[in-house]
Amino acid sequence: MISSILIPTDFSPASWNATQVGLELSRLNGEVIISLLHIYPMAARYSQKGIQAISQKKLEEVEKRMNQLSVDFIEDPEKRIKNMVLSGNVEDTMIQFIRENHFDLVIVGINGNGQNNELGSHTISVIRESGVPVMIVPNRLVDGDIAS
Repeated sequence: MISSILIPTDFSPASWNATQVGLELSRLNGEVIISLLHIYPMAARYSQKGIQAISQKKLEEVEKRMNQLSVDFIEDPEKRIKNMVLSGNVEDTMIQFIRENHFDLVIVGINGNGQNNELGSHTISVIRESGVPVMIVPNRLVDGDIAS
């Protein structure tokens, strides 16, 4: 039985597709907790002080966007959705977060480019290193259903 799902998001169409699939799974099983995770990548080109100033402002913007994302698609206030915003190396931070939080399932968009259905590098890392089942959602969705 699935009780906790992680959906990493970069706000791309692919991650939106993954979110829709996760919400549909939660409708089938009302006890599911969905965690949406956005990782803000840290850039090495800034000084430590510059990184902190940029990071704080960007993190606040992303947190607002994540909260709005939840409000936009929650029709049932009883849904249990958690928003997480972290910063760091995307792949390393995501794998660490997955391992520390013991999710039953991770749902990811196949890639962030939205152009094809070739596996993206972050998706490959999650499959290889997370240690949990991973559902990969293709870029082409029609009315919330996976297109054939």
